[in-house]
Amino acid sequence: MSAKHFVVGLDAGGSNTLLLAECDGCPTRIDRQGPGANPHRTGVEQSAGILATLVREALQPHGPVDRLSVCAGVAGAGRSEEQEALATHLRRVLADDAGAVHVEVVHDACIALEAAFGSGSGLAVIAGTGSVVFGRARDGTTHRTGGWGYVLGDPGSGYAVGRAGLRAVAAAFDGGADTSLRARVDERWGIDGREVLIRRVHEDEFALQDVAPLVMEAAANGDAVAADILTSQAAALLDQVEWLLDGTDDIAP
Repeated sequence: MSAKHFVVGLDAGGSNTLLLAECDGCPTRIDRQGPGANPHRTGVEQSAGILATLVREALQPHGPVDRLSVCAGVAGAGRSEEQEALATHLRRVLADDAGAVHVEVVHDACIALEAAFGSGSGLAVIAGTGSVVFGRARDGTTHRTGGWGYVLGDPGSGYAVGRAGLRAVAAAFDGGADTSLRARVDERWGIDGREVLIRRVHEDEFALQDVAPLVMEAAANGDAVAADILTSQAAALLDQVEWLLDGTDDIAP
């Protein structure tokens, strides 16, 4: 049976992308998972390719599609120029997959707000691979703090927690406070000293966010250094919440 209308939602972060879809004639919802698609990390073309691949995987078992509607919430696509560039690439790539293709790209914080508050006012604190605080006032205007990317900020994110964890390991190598993170990164990546740490981080495009779970595990097991990292990152994220609320008094509690 031909699926006349296929509706797809995508949540694309820095580490992975989730797809949820429904269609006429499909007995259940369709879900898929793929790699991260932040255009600042992969480039617009590759980001669009990742999203299109997931959409096609979802479409393939269900035959021809008359209409395809796609809404993608994408980390790193916070500006209208980025959103339109990504949407244009997606429309072009998916043009042959349906009779009519509608694509909308928004920042991933927007879909978080919609999921939590519908069209109403509210505030979302997003801390994944990166981080951002995003709010919508009662008059419909949106406000944000953070979201500067891992080079400048993103407190509380996988990047920031992982980076702080490796800094703690580096400090321990230099004679600073001891931490179980040394043994954890050695077991996971074979990082057993200064030279290996420098090489892995600077030459091998090390994924800082992959260290964050080790920091959380260490803190949960009583590591004071790891616990301090999480406390300071949470405090920095809370600062951004306070800054946003200081800038507007029109966000619903």
